[in-house]
Amino acid sequence: MGHFEMIDLLSVIDACTTDRAAGRLVSMAKAVEELRVLTGDFVSPDETVANALSTVALERGCAVLFDEQPGADIVQAPWQEASPVDDA
Repeated sequence: MGHFEMIDLLSVIDACTTDRAAGRLVSMAKAVEELRVLTGDFVSPDETVANALSTVALERGCAVLFDEQPGADIVQAPWQEASPVDDA
């Protein structure tokens, strides 16, 4: 589980689990953010945090949704043009 405390992982999974018609579901985007806020760990890679959380969620019988999108926090304004790649 890396360096995360089991009680923190369990607390986050319990807080982020939603009951749906198809069963209990945990959004990793939400759970990763919640664990970061709870522990103050904003340094560990998302993959490491998601792996620790998903292991606990699966052991608790939850379905896991890996909905984190790399670069989702990067916003490009409409007036910004993508710079062309130089072939030189």
